[in-house]
Parts: sequence; structure tokens; C-alpha cells
Amino acid sequence: MQRRLSTLALALALAAASLAPRANAATKLVFLHNASAAFVGLYVAEDQGYLAKRGLDVEFDLAQSGAVMPPALLSGSAQIGAPTSTVLIQAVEQGIDLVAIAGTTVYPTPEGQEGVVARDGTGIKTPKDLEGHKVGLPSLGGIFEVLMRNWVRAGGGDDRKVQWVEVSIRQMADALKSGLVDAVVPVEPFYSRVLATKAGYDIGDFQNGVPAGTSPVMYVATRAWAKAHPQIIKSLRAALDEAVVFIENPTNASSVRASIAKYTKLPPAVAATLTMPANLAPHMKPQALKFWVDAMLKQGLIAKRIDPASLILP
Repeated sequence: MQRRLSTLALALALAAASLAPRANAATKLVFLHNASAAFVGLYVAEDQGYLAKRGLDVEFDLAQSGAVMPPALLSGSAQIGAPTSTVLIQAVEQGIDLVAIAGTTVYPTPEGQEGVVARDGTGIKTPKDLEGHKVGLPSLGGIFEVLMRNWVRAGGGDDRKVQWVEVSIRQMADALKSGLVDAVVPVEPFYSRVLATKAGYDIGDFQNGVPAGTSPVMYVATRAWAKAHPQIIKSLRAALDEAVVFIENPTNASSVRASIAKYTKLPPAVAATLTMPANLAPHMKPQALKFWVDAMLKQGLIAKRIDPASLILP
């Protein structure tokens, strides 16, 4: 009898040991993102252990463009994506029920973070001068196209006379050098890199005039997934809040730049020269999306008005 009890006790102990790792296992999430410093909050949250201590195991997956994110979220191949505001709004209008679960940065963007870079020899100096030229954008139908069309119009030009083409933000310097395009629209961490290559020169800030508090990109999930996982959302937001405190401490600048380099695949030497991210705002407000809804209606990118508040998870 004693032998049987000992055997049973051992079996129970082994069973408990085998179950323990499962009970304490981190929640695995796939984050689909572009190579942008805007997501520095989540980069730092991962590298500083803020996600891990809350039981979140996030896999960072670089996407070719924001357009692939809504289908990936809908299929479940990724749980969180980081599309631009315009991609989010268009997806919702098309019936894909997505919702912003946290914010990244808001306008105004600090000086030196982005601009329109024209190729040497083109003679382009003003927004109107872009007429008849090819301009490379990270994605068509996205925030860059919306802002650039506004910028050209405000400068007295006809945006319909500009040839807008899609160029990977990582390839913009090469596209300029080869003459594939006459101008590009990069943002950090690639804006300063394009200028450093001497492939072109800055002709202005295309994001001037965007209302303060407007958000270009955000962390997004399907509404169904977000509602089914409130604790994950809460933990993710808490990790981002902690990351913002770390990022805003000047003594952590080198670590922040290292995280940006790691997840954007930027050479560390280049990342060391980056302007530090600013205006981080994880807690989104309807104001963050109102500008985009209005601009997209005006440009015919959406057919009906969408309530900005409906696009943000409380």
C-alpha cells in the first residue's frame, strides 16, 4: 500500500510539474508593423522587459505595406497591426471591423523627422513644381498621399498632374539615385538617411497644417479580438505607458536608438544620428482621427462620414 501511495504521489508531482509551465506561459502575440520609429513605444517595451513582465510574448513581423495588415488581422495571422489612419478608416468603410487599441505619436512632428526630398538636377523647389514629376510614396491611398495632395493644392499646384508611385521607404534613396522617381516622401528613421546619401535635397515639410493631436499611425486589432481579450489590451497599454517614461528620459537615448535600429533593420551607426521620437501619445482621443476622416471625404477616398470615436477602443 505504501509503495502504491508513493508511486501515486510521484505521478501527481510529475503531472503538476508538466502543467506548471503551461499555467505560467506568456501570451503569444504577432505584431505586424512597418519599419518606422513611430512604434518606438512597443520596441522599447519589448527590449526593456515591460511586455514580458506582464506575460506578453510579442513577435515583431515587418510588413511590406500597411495594406496587408487588415487582412492579416482578419485572418488571425496577426493579432495587432500598425496601419496608418487612412488604411484603418478605409478598412472600416469596407466592412472590416477594426479598432485602434493604443496610439503612437501625434502631430506636430518635431523638426527634422520628415520632409519631401527632390532629386538633384530636377529643379524642383516648391509643391507646384512637382507637377509632371514622379513622386515616391510609402503606400498609395495612405496618409502620405492624402497629405501630399493637400500640400500640392495648398501650394497652388494640381495634384492630379503629379504621378504618385509606391516606393518602399527603405528603397527611397536608391530610387532617387537611379532616377526612378524625382522626389520621395520619407520619415524617420529613413528621412535623415536619404539626406545623408546626398541623393537629394529637402524642399519642405508636407505635414505642415495638420491639427495638433492628430495621429498618423496606431496599434490596431479586430474589434472582436480586442473585446475578447480586455486583460491583454490593459497590459499592452500599461507597457506602453512605462515605455514612454523610459523614452522621455534623455539618459536612455542610446538604448532607445538601439531599439529603433533593431526593429527597423537600420544600421546602428545610422540610428545613432536619429532625432529622438517625441509627442508620444498611447491614449487615443477622437481628435486623433477627425482630420483624416474629413480629408478623405474631401478627396473622395471614402464615400461616407465615419465617427472618429467609433474607431477607438475605450
